[in-house]
Amino acid sequence: MGERVYPFPARPFAGEPPELPEGPVFRARLPRGDLVWIVTGYEEVRAALNHPLLGRDLTARDPHMGVEASMTAALRDRTLLLDGPAHAQLRRLAARPLTAVQVAGLRPRIRILAGRLLDGIEETGPPADLVARLAFPLPLAVLCDLLGIPARDGPAFRRWADRMTAIEAVSEEETLAALATMFEYLTERLQDKRKHPGQDLLSAWLTAQEADDRLTDTEIVQLAFSVLFAGYESTAAAISACIYGLLRHPRQLGLLQASPELLPDAVRQLMRTQLATPYYRVLVARGDFRLAGVSIRRGEGVMPLTWAAQRDPVWFPAAGSFDLRRGGGSAPDFVFGHGPHACLGAGLAAVMVETALAELLRRFPGLHATVPLHTLSWHTDRFPGGGLRHLPVHW
Repeated sequence: MGERVYPFPARPFAGEPPELPEGPVFRARLPRGDLVWIVTGYEEVRAALNHPLLGRDLTARDPHMGVEASMTAALRDRTLLLDGPAHAQLRRLAARPLTAVQVAGLRPRIRILAGRLLDGIEETGPPADLVARLAFPLPLAVLCDLLGIPARDGPAFRRWADRMTAIEAVSEEETLAALATMFEYLTERLQDKRKHPGQDLLSAWLTAQEADDRLTDTEIVQLAFSVLFAGYESTAAAISACIYGLLRHPRQLGLLQASPELLPDAVRQLMRTQLATPYYRVLVARGDFRLAGVSIRRGEGVMPLTWAAQRDPVWFPAAGSFDLRRGGGSAPDFVFGHGPHACLGAGLAAVMVETALAELLRRFPGLHATVPLHTLSWHTDRFPGGGLRHLPVHW
């Protein structure tokens, strides 16, 4: 008898956790047709994210999603999308301009950018779609500002990202064309920064050094791509999902408005309890091993579901409920990943989400959805972001 293979997700995603079969590891088929092992238990997900035989080498024809399925011929030199010592060294160099102190210093600028977007929403008047008017424009504006890229070029990045995040609707040729165009554009901007350096990431990466090691131009361009691609899509999805989560819980929303100092904990809890996407990155087995009694073979894909791990009742009692008074819990969560590929820009993403919510609630205390929340539709055709397609609100 052959192994049971489950379609994943089994039903269209609607902001709620998909139904999962029993057991912490099961075989599943993804929308593109790839077979993977899906991991759900807290201990098992943590083990997978740290396993020495699980990696994410995008230079190989392995199971991937979205643009990752088409990038294998485009990557050169070291990249954050590989594994091993070279990846670790690259992370250290890339992280130098993204310390906690430096990210904290960006808060005033992020607040200004959020305020400008909310000014436009207020001037236009209700109703407003917060996905189109806030969730997507804010992280794009922040990341372009951070990289030293002109704001006028932001719409071009949005078009390229739309092609690169599609799971099924865009051909591999279209994906690679968008990727090549973005790389060409970033290479031109990098040459500009070499001649006219500024207070931005591209300029900082040009001077980043560890002993005799420096970043090559190709590595810097790939880093900039990673920041824009992963940071923009995922943060936009998180902003819309967090607003949705607050609107679903009006009492918690009222408590947060009365006690805005709770916002950092609220954002962490919202990002843990309110899904923006059912997916996580696919890792690939570099050898045979067993996980939770299941034999995983070399070359097979493994998707650790961090959101499912964070609903493990052993570690997170009443895990699906959103309660600002509950506190952080006894176990580390996986909101920004875990292990060697934990999100490099986690601090920046958290600041963007916190600022978006803080300024939105301060400006529009009477915020409410104009349609029943359960009627809203979600992106199931994009990776890594996901998130709502629209979020119409009044105030």
